[in-house]
Amino acid sequence: MVLISKPTITFVKLNKKSDFILIGCDGIFDSLENEKILKLIWSFKKRGDIIENIHKFSGDIADAVIKYSMKKLTSDNVTVIFISFHNFYEKMIDDTFEYYYNGNVCQYIGGEIDSNNFQ
Repeated sequence: MVLISKPTITFVKLNKKSDFILIGCDGIFDSLENEKILKLIWSFKKRGDIIENIHKFSGDIADAVIKYSMKKLTSDNVTVIFISFHNFYEKMIDDTFEYYYNGNVCQYIGGEIDSNNFQ
């Protein structure tokens, strides 16, 4: 087994439109594509307990990403940190909203995300 101590580092400029940050080990991203993770996160909108406890809700999202990664039989570390911003909370309580993926504006309408906008 070979260990590489050079991490992948990405800089992101946050603004008022920022929804969340998901930081994960390579085991997460080796087994799941960004689009799948995004769909999983926004699918939590169907749950009704976000308004009462956003912190627990964020933890539930991190747990779900880990479990989904493990179902995909990742053989590596699956640590996840999920940080939600106020804009994320606002979108979770809204019926229809726009979000960004790879610089594209996408729509959340009627309980599903518009994956036609994914590249």
